[in-house]
Formats: sequence, C-alpha cells, structure tokens
Amino acid sequence: MASKTLLLIGLVVCAIAVHHTGEAQFDLVGVHVTLYCTRDGNMGIFGLATPRFQGAEVVLQCGNKVIIANTTTNSYGITYIVTPTAPILPFFPPQKNCKLIVNTKLSKCNANLPSIGGLVSPLGFVGTSLFRNKKVANFAPTGFRYNPSL
Repeated sequence: MASKTLLLIGLVVCAIAVHHTGEAQFDLVGVHVTLYCTRDGNMGIFGLATPRFQGAEVVLQCGNKVIIANTTTNSYGITYIVTPTAPILPFFPPQKNCKLIVNTKLSKCNANLPSIGGLVSPLGFVGTSLFRNKKVANFAPTGFRYNPSL
C-alpha cells in the first residue's frame, strides 16, 4: 500500500514538473499593443484612419495587481512589451491571469473623451516567434473596454 502511495505521489510530481517545464519553453513574453483614440481604445468606424493614442501609459498587470512591465505608446499609438518569462511564470497562462491597463486619461488624445477612468483589456495568445535566438510567446489585447473606476 505504501509503495502505491509513493508511486502516486511520484506520478503527480512528474506531471507537475512536465507541465511547468512546458510553460518555461519560452524565453520571453511579448505583448503587441496598438491603441486608438476612441472611447474603448479600439479601431473606430473609420478603420485605419482612426486616430492613434500616442503617449499613453500601458501597464501589463498580472494576478492581484502585480505590475510586470509598463511602457508608453509611440507617435503611432503602438508599443511592444517584451519581458523575460520568469516574472510571468506564476501567472501562466497570461491570457487567463494578466491584463493590459491604460491609466492615461482618454481626454489626452481627444478633449471630447472622458477625463476620468481608463482602459482595460484581457490578453489573447497570437503565436510564437524568435527574437535574437530566443523563443517568444506573443500576446495582444483582445479588446479594450472603458473602465471609469481606474
């Protein structure tokens, strides 16, 4: 009976190790963000002609308010967050445990937009790539929404 219990414990430990190793197969995590100057930060009715939100602070937050990285959008409203896998590992998979937050007031890019609150978006996995011989797990926002409480 004791040997069956030890075997079961051994199998569970092996399963956890294999699962954990599978998560660590990426060296970096990348998040590509294109932010538009609209109430929800997404592309508007004018498609690609929708103005971009430049100079917006974008925060990658995981778990219970753990800030993994932050950056600012460029003059095209684009930013790319690249971070080592290690800080995100406790929150794997990121698309379930992490989100993007834009704390910059929307009125900064358009005076007709709200001057309180911010934007929040969950992440979606978009694929893998190589960057300087390192394997990158790539994510992107699945859709920002306005949150007046930010």
